[in-house]
Amino acid sequence: MKLLKSTATVGSATILSRVLGFVRDVVLAKMFGASGETDAFFLAFRIPNFMRRLFAEGSFSLAFVPVLSEYKASGDREALRDLIDHVTGTLAGILLVVTAFGIFA
Repeated sequence: MKLLKSTATVGSATILSRVLGFVRDVVLAKMFGASGETDAFFLAFRIPNFMRRLFAEGSFSLAFVPVLSEYKASGDREALRDLIDHVTGTLAGILLVVTAFGIFA
């Protein structure tokens, strides 16, 4: 029953996200149409959307969640905190480099 509830929650959130994304696209098309500003907006969102797909929906989350669960189950809160800090720092560093490259390239 818990699995069904979790699945329904994630599914509902995904559907809501897709609907809101569609509404965003409709509003942008209505306000800006096909213009340079719209192209700039979509170009600016390429990197964040890629990061979302990779980290939230992609292979990273499939690999990280089991490791995080294993650390949490071990009961060693210090090791869990170190893992989270290390992963967060690494991802922030990668994002900083990619963002700087996007700005200055």
